[in-house]
Amino acid sequence: MSEQVAPGDDGVPHSESAGADWQRFHPLTPLLRGGVIALGAIGYFLSSQANRIFGADPEDPTGGHWLIGGAIFAAVLIAVVVGSWVAWRASSYRLGGATVELRTGVIDKKHRQVRYDRIQAVDLRRPLLAQLFGLSAVRVEAAGGADSNAELAYLAQGRAEELREELLARARAADGTAPPPVPGAVEGAPALPDGGGAARLIAAIPATRVYLATALSPGSFFLILALPTLIWILISGNLGFLPILGPAILGAIGPQFSRLSSWMNFRVEALPGAIRVRHGLTEVRTSTIPLHRIQAVEISQPALWRGLEWWRLRVNVAGVNEEPGSEQDALIPVGTREEVLRILLEMGPRWSLPEVIEGLDAPGPSPHFVPVPPSARWLDPLSWKRIGYAVTPTALITRGGWLGRSVSLVPYARVQSIVVDRGPLERRLGLANVRLISTVGSVDPTARHVDLATANELMNDVSARSRAARSVESAPGSVNPMPTDRPEQAPSALSSRPEGPHSPAGPVGEQDGARA
Repeated sequence: MSEQVAPGDDGVPHSESAGADWQRFHPLTPLLRGGVIALGAIGYFLSSQANRIFGADPEDPTGGHWLIGGAIFAAVLIAVVVGSWVAWRASSYRLGGATVELRTGVIDKKHRQVRYDRIQAVDLRRPLLAQLFGLSAVRVEAAGGADSNAELAYLAQGRAEELREELLARARAADGTAPPPVPGAVEGAPALPDGGGAARLIAAIPATRVYLATALSPGSFFLILALPTLIWILISGNLGFLPILGPAILGAIGPQFSRLSSWMNFRVEALPGAIRVRHGLTEVRTSTIPLHRIQAVEISQPALWRGLEWWRLRVNVAGVNEEPGSEQDALIPVGTREEVLRILLEMGPRWSLPEVIEGLDAPGPSPHFVPVPPSARWLDPLSWKRIGYAVTPTALITRGGWLGRSVSLVPYARVQSIVVDRGPLERRLGLANVRLISTVGSVDPTARHVDLATANELMNDVSARSRAARSVESAPGSVNPMPTDRPEQAPSALSSRPEGPHSPAGPVGEQDGARA
């Protein structure tokens, strides 16, 4: 529900979209923004009075002047509600020909514009209170950092979904990346109720898996040991360790609850040229990630998940300012091998799947991965045999880990820069790390502990492949920066024989990844 506001009524200079109508947010927006503060104040007031009446707190916080205290409280409450209403009246948005615009503020007025060609992602956010009223916030992620983002809050759920799809369509049109046909989609298939078009479910996490995956974490094991200890301390009266153990337990409970809340109701859907992720319990979030914005991928398996064959798939997305290591950067936080590979298939032929599977499974040297020299055992005595990299036709793949395993993938066209670094011990051993710089995120693709000559060759090889891949993308007629045909429709995606100095010389299985 929204109503139109006359343009230019606040003295803000007109933009190129002056012909568009300004729209106000949902009338319940003041309740969600200022109502939470009001409800908290009411709860505190009622709690303090109840404690005084029932004797739990004999001291009257008003000093006997409870009528005056109540009047002051009511005045503050009214001021909060009126202030929220005035702020709502002063807030509006509109979609122009080249930008989406947002006006906020009463005294300190702000007029923010986000160009469509700078939009990186458009997400839906539904906090718990907003879910009760059927409202959503539309978050627009733009290139240029967190200050470039805009949040349109709050709108009716249906209107928010329509606005998200319209913004994504305008961003694709401005960026020159029209969505490709959906692989396997049936012509005339009914659209989803959220306006997402012919979306297909490719993965869903059941609640039992979320519970078990959360239990199989270091934080849960700490709580299993710490909670009985806390109970014993309280019963025995030995409170000396309480100031240390109490905060530690609270600090461990917070991340566990956040993980449960974020991973519940997790669904991954395939869209034309994008992947949509829905998740959340107390706050439902819907993120649409354009495939050509994905810069790097990491598939990891914590040691405690090895027996269950569960994996986590994380991505770095250009322009999305998620905090590295947060629970919001996973395309699937706990998925089966089949689900992870299915998501990779939907990303198109950017990965050489034989090497990806080899990187997940091989406990040591394997045909397509270049191993590290034996001197690396002094730096990684347990995992040095698994560390290595593979140069494929479309991406560089690195792997590592012993009990917990990880595989990182970076398409050559997404390499920002390359750094060869050497610490004191690595210089003494003649080793180096080749770090591929991606956008900000949890994925840090690095070929670790390779000898110096190989590191220089790898840097030059990847630089040449990156330039070639970028020239192909920028060539006339290249519409979609990242092809999204499924690998079974693109035989070249399954090619595991790259040409160049890092290519294994013999047939598969004849040598253990000879170094260049």
